[in-house]
Amino acid sequence: MKKVLIILTILCAAIVSQAQTKVAHINSSELIESMPEADSISARLAKEQESWKGIVEEKGIELEAKYTAFMTIKDDPNVSIAVKEIKQQEVQNLQQQYQELQQTANDVLQKKQQELLAPLLERVKTTIADVAKANGYAYVIDTTEGSGIIFSDAKFDLMPLVKAKLGL
Repeated sequence: MKKVLIILTILCAAIVSQAQTKVAHINSSELIESMPEADSISARLAKEQESWKGIVEEKGIELEAKYTAFMTIKDDPNVSIAVKEIKQQEVQNLQQQYQELQQTANDVLQKKQQELLAPLLERVKTTIADVAKANGYAYVIDTTEGSGIIFSDAKFDLMPLVKAKLGL
């Protein structure tokens, strides 16, 4: 009888330990920043940003010059209304070009950042998933602000059970 109780106790302990879901967390931003590739990516992005900054600044200087020239003739009674309207239109066009250039620069830089970071992020995500699986974690939560779960074991997914209950 004593042996049966010991065996039952061991079986219950094994079942309870298997039923526990292991959860881990990691700050993926901190991990990425600590990787050597992050420095080279940052340097490449900074170089790209500097080149766009120069282009945008040139357009800004041109806009400022046109605006200053327009302001000097704006109230001058010796300058015809037609010339004032042309100069004003030039300033408005340049201002629109300047804003579009800024938007283009932001879009290009954002795309470049995504392009450069994609392989690194994929490598990090794959490595986290491999480590989680190897150590029996069902979920890994990213503690980086604004993030969520970066790995979840499919065997803990409730979707099939909920769909079945709903008759889907």
